Amino acid sequence: MGFFRTISGFCGFGVGLPTGLTIGYYLFIYFQPTDVKDPEVRPLVEQDSETLQRMLPEIPLWVKNPDYDRIDWLNRFIQLMWPYLDKAICNTVKNIAPPIIAEQIPKYKINAVEFETLTLGTLPPTFHGMKVYVTDEKELIMEPCIKWAGNPNVTVAVKAFGLKATAQVVDLQVFASPRITLKPLVPSFPCFANIYVSLMEKPHVDFGLKLLGADIMSIPGFYRVVQETIKDQVANMYLWPKKLEIPILDPSKQP
Repeated sequence: MGFFRTISGFCGFGVGLPTGLTIGYYLFIYFQPTDVKDPEVRPLVEQDSETLQRMLPEIPLWVKNPDYDRIDWLNRFIQLMWPYLDKAICNTVKNIAPPIIAEQIPKYKINAVEFETLTLGTLPPTFHGMKVYVTDEKELIMEPCIKWAGNPNVTVAVKAFGLKATAQVVDLQVFASPRITLKPLVPSFPCFANIYVSLMEKPHVDFGLKLLGADIMSIPGFYRVVQETIKDQVANMYLWPKKLEIPILDPSKQP
């Protein structure tokens, strides 16, 4: 009896599982919920003040400020070029980051910080407007508004006290308003010798951080401490009038 009971149980499972999946699929496909409604789309002039207040941070600067230009063409260009820009930017970061890191790590008693994996992911940043300044100097000054909610994969190895720890940055969000200055302008391609980058205000930075495979940002209270520390450190280094200088042309070869 036990043998036949086992056989009948397997048969029931073999018949019941496909039958249940088929019925569930049919119910999911052919029976739509009746309480789902399409969102109501109304012009901004018809929205109440509370709704407009909630929407204000998401409205592009070119809508709120006439000094900023709409640059949809640039967003389209970056979207098409992003696979190549990703590799180029990562290579540039690998070249300019080591001196900056080497200058900062001694105060934290860290021996070395190295990139093990560095990719910016598949989602490019978007420009919500750009302001261009006209001066009498041989320079070009731009202030774009950048928002980036990306899926990068940045793995950093930290060595200290003879130990090595690996940290991974994921789900990065950055909202920033940098001032980018190209100067001096020269008659040699790419027509500017240096790039200077300054932040006009503290950036918004949000990300996930995995240490030894565990998400340490889920620790209560730790998330806010890390966010504020990063904002303060970035502001101390690059908040205007401080700036990051990126040489483009060799000074000895400038005309």
